[in-house]
Amino acid sequence: RNRKQILDPKTMQIKALLAVAAAACLAGSAHGFHVPLTLRAAFTAQPLAPLAPSTRPSLAPHRVRLSPTTSLSMAATKNLPMEQLNKDHVKERLAYLEKQLLADLTTAAEQAVNPVFTTALIAGDDVILHAIHKAGLLDKIKVLFIDTYHLFPETLEFMDKVEKHYGFKALRYAPKDCKDPEEFEEKYGDDLFLENVEEYDKLAKVEPLLRGLKENKTKLWINGRRRDHGFERAALQVWEDDKMNPLAYWTFEDCWNYIRANDVPYHPLHDDGYPSLGDMHSTLRVDKEKWFQYGMERAGRFQNMQNSDGSAKTECGIHTIPKDDEE
Repeated sequence: RNRKQILDPKTMQIKALLAVAAAACLAGSAHGFHVPLTLRAAFTAQPLAPLAPSTRPSLAPHRVRLSPTTSLSMAATKNLPMEQLNKDHVKERLAYLEKQLLADLTTAAEQAVNPVFTTALIAGDDVILHAIHKAGLLDKIKVLFIDTYHLFPETLEFMDKVEKHYGFKALRYAPKDCKDPEEFEEKYGDDLFLENVEEYDKLAKVEPLLRGLKENKTKLWINGRRRDHGFERAALQVWEDDKMNPLAYWTFEDCWNYIRANDVPYHPLHDDGYPSLGDMHSTLRVDKEKWFQYGMERAGRFQNMQNSDGSAKTECGIHTIPKDDEE
């Protein structure tokens, strides 16, 4: 019976746990950590001697005594140049991101047929345009700009500015058969974006884009979409069939760190509180303290707009074109 009790698996497990606990208690005592006498006796089978009043355990929380070396190492970290270390980290990250960006753009220019970059002149697009220029690829990657006839006047002015700054001419497209905003309004009214947003997108954005891609016989469309734009884009890859998203793994904060580090020209309305720019009628300012939160760059876009199914609008239309329409 005794032999069976000794070899019983549960008994053996309990004995093993008690042995480990006893070793821990002895080790703790040896290294200066406080181990309650009752616990030490329970696990080490050491009888308890009567305690004098002055040696009775206190009910106050026990403090772990740190070794001198531990205290010194913690004090040493306070003297580290934290701010500079963080700056170095950002600098190294930007160097890596730029290297990857330039390599991808070079691959696109060398291997794709007539690559085209579409720009809305927002922060990420400014980064890409700067990189195309830095890589010496403006003669191989065409820049396409869509004037919806509903843009901020500052956007058109900024387009002129970057053309002069980088020494190129963008391919400008606008709604078909409308020579100016007045003619568009005369044909379709000034509330089309509210009455039929899909039709508005088709006339002002999708048709000009498809016409531009077709006329330039492009087989690769380069754009500034990123994963941190929101859940609709959270799984983006850099290379996607006939699309390329060179900033897919960048963040909005990365874009601004790069802009500041490289003196990249950026849209003047960013300084006026707009993290992203689109049509005047559906773009609002966003509290700058929220800009770098996930998905908040585009929080001010598509305000008061709904899709035909009643859902809130989150895409401008050109990135949700059915495959048949693209062809």
